[in-house]
Amino acid sequence: MSEHHPDAQPPVPAAEEERKVVVFAVRIDPTLREQIEGLRGITGHSVNDVGVEALNDWVAKTLTDETVQQKAMAELDAEEKRLQDRRAAIAGILGQTATATDAPEAPADGSNRRGKARPQS
Repeated sequence: MSEHHPDAQPPVPAAEEERKVVVFAVRIDPTLREQIEGLRGITGHSVNDVGVEALNDWVAKTLTDETVQQKAMAELDAEEKRLQDRRAAIAGILGQTATATDAPEAPADGSNRRGKARPQS
């Protein structure tokens, strides 16, 4: 049995835990490093701050790139097709038929939107 201490806090669920930072090193040209060092000295930012800002900007820019979005959706569609094929193969092995009700439903409006449906107001 475990003892219960009245002043002890309950364990925090995993979803609420603080995310730990990780080291992410990149190799850069020495000239760029000198420029960064000079500018960070003027701005007061750390090399880490500069790197995090640059990576955040890159991610934000990449996420808005229409080509990247199309590629991501194509990969999701291909994965969905592989899963449907696998479902049909397993159903065939079990002597069953994979029906449309076994597959995920497509949105009624015909869109290709992913994620949870929003509640109707």
